[in-house]
Amino acid sequence: MMYTTKKTAIIGALAAALMLGGTLGAQAQTVSPPFPVTPELIDSLDAEDATWPDDPAVPDLPPLSDTDDPPVPKDNFLYSHYWDGLHPPEKQPPAPLSPQSNLDEPLKVDVIWSMRSPYSYLVLQRLVWLHSNYNIDLTVRPVMPIAVRSTKGGSGSAGGAFGVWYKLPDAMWDTVRSAHYNGVPFKWPTPDPIWQNIHPVHGENWQYVHPPEKQPYIGWVVRLCAYAQMQGKSLECVNQLSHLIFGNQEEHWPAHVKERFNRIEGLDYDEAIRFIQENPEKVDAVWLENSQVQTQAGHGGVPLFIFNGEPFFGQDRFDQFVWRLRQSGLRQRHEPIPPFTSKPIRWPDAG
Repeated sequence: MMYTTKKTAIIGALAAALMLGGTLGAQAQTVSPPFPVTPELIDSLDAEDATWPDDPAVPDLPPLSDTDDPPVPKDNFLYSHYWDGLHPPEKQPPAPLSPQSNLDEPLKVDVIWSMRSPYSYLVLQRLVWLHSNYNIDLTVRPVMPIAVRSTKGGSGSAGGAFGVWYKLPDAMWDTVRSAHYNGVPFKWPTPDPIWQNIHPVHGENWQYVHPPEKQPYIGWVVRLCAYAQMQGKSLECVNQLSHLIFGNQEEHWPAHVKERFNRIEGLDYDEAIRFIQENPEKVDAVWLENSQVQTQAGHGGVPLFIFNGEPFFGQDRFDQFVWRLRQSGLRQRHEPIPPFTSKPIRWPDAG
């Protein structure tokens, strides 16, 4: 997709039309996607030289900055606290903060987030409830997903967990099961936020990741949430967009990004896109810095909860994360703050 103002104008008109259509009352029909993402379409796009069809929902944006992994700092948390059971670690575990923490001195928490991670989405309700009801100062830090970062300039070889033969099939099964267990709506998104060949299992070019410059969606949504982080609204952004992408609410989620982003109080989608177009380096610096925060914690996975320097990796470590917060004086707020949600059915009540 070329970076032109003409296409931006066309997209703006289309998005406005889609929003207008959504206000016509109960009689209005679901807006048809700009092109149907069918099994036949996906099967036709598995070659390395394939080109994703132009999606009018996506604005033209400048190329992404370098998406390679940041260098690993030698003093990261897991290195400096590494213990093999024989040799003493360089550092002892961090002591809990003073239990006298109060609502005026909230516990500071960072959450490393991927807009392509189903496990980030699966912990979202619990994270929003924690922020809304307890004395924490939470910053959601979006990063470029590992599948894109691991392409290393277009080699197409997925790294990290995706390099394990069983990991992707297990994730496809486990995410549906985990969603049922936690009582949240879920479906693997169509289209996938990252253009990666994930079907058929072990077919030719299976798990091939198309290089960042050919990715149609991920840079767009990561930059939107990085912009929201600049405005102190990153939790609100992932609360809207991750629900949209993974919550199986709309037929073609990209066509609804503008409307969902505009639900965030104080933010305007068109202003955000103009800022990204005019200041791509400033926006990219946000998610690049977030990647450095992630590696300083000694990790590369998401969701990653970081408190007092200590990383807690994965939605299945959320209970341990809350347990650690309680050791440092986690307290319930007098009144909830937005964004709001209902209490999760798997909330770790204090025992």
